[in-house]
Amino acid sequence: MIDAAENRNAQDLAESNRALVLRLMGALDICDLATIRAILAADVEWYVSGVGTLDLETLLAQLRQMLGLASVARTTIVATTAEGERVAVESRGNFEFPDGRAYRNHYHHLFTVRGDRVVGVREYLDLRETERVFGPIGGGA
Repeated sequence: MIDAAENRNAQDLAESNRALVLRLMGALDICDLATIRAILAADVEWYVSGVGTLDLETLLAQLRQMLGLASVARTTIVATTAEGERVAVESRGNFEFPDGRAYRNHYHHLFTVRGDRVVGVREYLDLRETERVFGPIGGGA
């Protein structure tokens, strides 16, 4: 049976992890590479449904290429759930580019946090919307 102190510690950990993930989500919006690097573990495994697993450098390169030039970059958090080292985030992205393209997608991310770093991410999105705006990107994983 979990006592009150253990329950409070678990809740504090979950809330701390949620705050870290929300800070990361904000940094992703504005392509703040320094903050992203400070939060993601060097050996992070970022899995994107339909694409596969990206290492940190590949992720950052794709982020710069795909979203770094957006004139409007806004992610709306719909809901979060945090339990232990796992934080789930449902969100909607709205990105607009100077050339007139608009990228609007729905996401679900499951983050794994250990210590003060995100060590794993599972990202689910509408890949058709991504390819409509950016062209074919998937590896089909």
